[in-house]
Amino acid sequence: MLHTIAWYTPLFITVSLIFVTWRYSDWRNWRKYYSTILFISIVSLLSFILTTDYPLWLYNESFLFPNRMMHEIRMIFFLFPSIILLFLTFYPNASVMLRQLAYIFIWAIMWSIFESFLVFLKIITHHNDWNMPWSVVVWFMMFSVIAIHPKKPIWVWLICLIFSVVVISYFNIPFTK
Repeated sequence: MLHTIAWYTPLFITVSLIFVTWRYSDWRNWRKYYSTILFISIVSLLSFILTTDYPLWLYNESFLFPNRMMHEIRMIFFLFPSIILLFLTFYPNASVMLRQLAYIFIWAIMWSIFESFLVFLKIITHHNDWNMPWSVVVWFMMFSVIAIHPKKPIWVWLICLIFSVVVISYFNIPFTK
């Protein structure tokens, strides 16, 4: 039963998230969010390239997504744009920093719980010492840089570069294998 649920879950997630984004986000003003969507897509693509031979996590085969490459394409073209549109549509720009941090924290925890569900269903498997605490850190970093990027993109590049060096060093990610 769980295998059947897991088989269709990535497609269900993708279609559901696109629908929720269409229904509730500010998608008509997508140009306002475009540079942030491109930035996260580039970071995701670079992450995929750097960890191709040394994956920290893998998406297992599912309906319409038979391999890691197809899952990454799904993430870059459908999931990340939808997540970013929803996140930035409701981001409390005019609020005090504590409220902004709470908003980032809620989104990071929400997606971490969601990832835990995907790990439970074995849709995602962690490898090479990667674990859920690291995923929580990445979700928190991702939503933080999504929030900062529209106003301070250079800082976001610097933050991501430093974080990438930390992850590459900590997990001993080889550039050649």
